[in-house]
Amino acid sequence: MLEQNEARIYLAEKRGVTTGKTFKRLHTFNDEQYFEESRMPFGVLKVLNEEVLAAGEHLTLTLKERTTLILLPIVGGLAVSFDNNEAEYVVAGQVVIFSGEAGDTYEIANPYSEETISFLQTQLKEEGSKARNFSINELNLEKKNQLISLNLNENYFFIGQYEGRAEGFYNLKNSKNGLFAFIIEGAFEVQNRLLETKDALALWNFTDDSKIEFEALSNGAIILLAEIKI
Repeated sequence: MLEQNEARIYLAEKRGVTTGKTFKRLHTFNDEQYFEESRMPFGVLKVLNEEVLAAGEHLTLTLKERTTLILLPIVGGLAVSFDNNEAEYVVAGQVVIFSGEAGDTYEIANPYSEETISFLQTQLKEEGSKARNFSINELNLEKKNQLISLNLNENYFFIGQYEGRAEGFYNLKNSKNGLFAFIIEGAFEVQNRLLETKDALALWNFTDDSKIEFEALSNGAIILLAEIKI
């Protein structure tokens, strides 16, 4: 019998949209000029945007607070640099993780002359004093039907690619935390809730030893799963 949790669904079609001449930003949560009462951030997870960037263009952004930034390419690759350091090139199957302070700047560029790219930008509020840290981690999505760690310490982020009807489980490490699921591709059923591409689900109010169950409903379906401090 599935545990009954408090939940909030964030439908992809109702995401906020910020557009410029060279980019399009789709907000899962309230961010920048976008605000909707039902779209409040989830615990320390403050930003989850799908970013679309035109060929040859770049974005220059600034952290507003002490943050762990996660950049995950979806279509194509990107070039990223922090505080004017040399750019690093990142492609699908890799993830950028950067821990920085308020005021730190970073630039994301589309290295292609003709192709549009898209990527996920996630920001988690951090507490306490931590050294700045930058890493590019490999994600082997050829390992099907299992969750692969993005290598974060206190917030547990995973990604997995599943075949149709394959089931997965996640055991919460701390019942006081929340669980956040974002569907990158395909469709899943998570705790008996249907989620399709770019939909998201927040769950909280768990009991001890809680186990989250999910099932892929399409081949090549990709899920991002995170245990979040709330």
